[in-house]
Amino acid sequence: NSTTTTETDMIFASLFHTANFSHDEKEDTSQSSEEERYDDLKNHLRSLLDLHGGSTKQQDVVDTIENLSALSPYKKHSPEWLELFMGEFFAQTSPNFPGRLPPAYEGDKRVQYTLGKLSFNTFHPNNLVCTLLCVRNVVAPNPDGTFTYDLICDIIVHLAEGDIEAEICNESYCCKDDESDRIHVFFSGSKLSPAPSVLENDCKMSLWCNTFNEATLKTAEAKRTYFGWFMDQALKRMLGMNVRVDESNSFRLEFKKAIRGHFDVLYLDEEMRITKGNRGTLVVMERIIS
Repeated sequence: NSTTTTETDMIFASLFHTANFSHDEKEDTSQSSEEERYDDLKNHLRSLLDLHGGSTKQQDVVDTIENLSALSPYKKHSPEWLELFMGEFFAQTSPNFPGRLPPAYEGDKRVQYTLGKLSFNTFHPNNLVCTLLCVRNVVAPNPDGTFTYDLICDIIVHLAEGDIEAEICNESYCCKDDESDRIHVFFSGSKLSPAPSVLENDCKMSLWCNTFNEATLKTAEAKRTYFGWFMDQALKRMLGMNVRVDESNSFRLEFKKAIRGHFDVLYLDEEMRITKGNRGTLVVMERIIS
């Protein structure tokens, strides 16, 4: 009887082990196939954005984003989600605000705006042509529970004397909604500053200082039309807008009353973040891995 009991126990143990192994194997296979589906959809989205020049208006792009949104792997506002929400990202999508300059020649894929269009017509000379190289987004926690949410445009400013690299940092902060998954964002100001490559080059820095200074602002103010003056006064009254040159030879645009907006995070993982703004703009961001 003892021998029979022992053999029976061994058989049950073997069956139990086999069943567990089979179950674990199915879980691993299921998880692996789901991760592959994420990767396939993300790679397909990257290909579509490359094909359409970064535009998110095409239906195949919208459909792929909807498919990814339905598979978003992390529960919104969970500790894992909040950790992934922070970091530095760069945009895979091209800007869609009005005023983009037409191509200079056939096949010209550069994204170009005037400095005025990139800065709410507050940085001058506002007619300077700028090439937008990329848009970066830096998200970091604040002590009060909010997050910094700065959007940095890396640009080349084209001058008659030569090109100079610059950054326009749109300074914002954001916080999550207590009753929904929405993220509220507050735009508090903007800064036009020389890029590090300009700061390290005496000739380019001299060109920068001759172009962007207090005299530039005074000249622009003297040339302002009646409508421009009216808009400037309205913004000053409503939002406390102020433009000045700081000690680092940078133009600063400040608002005492922040401009408010919101966005929804449609997809977020270790590589990619997709958001939809309050005006329906879809933005695809890739995480910058240091």
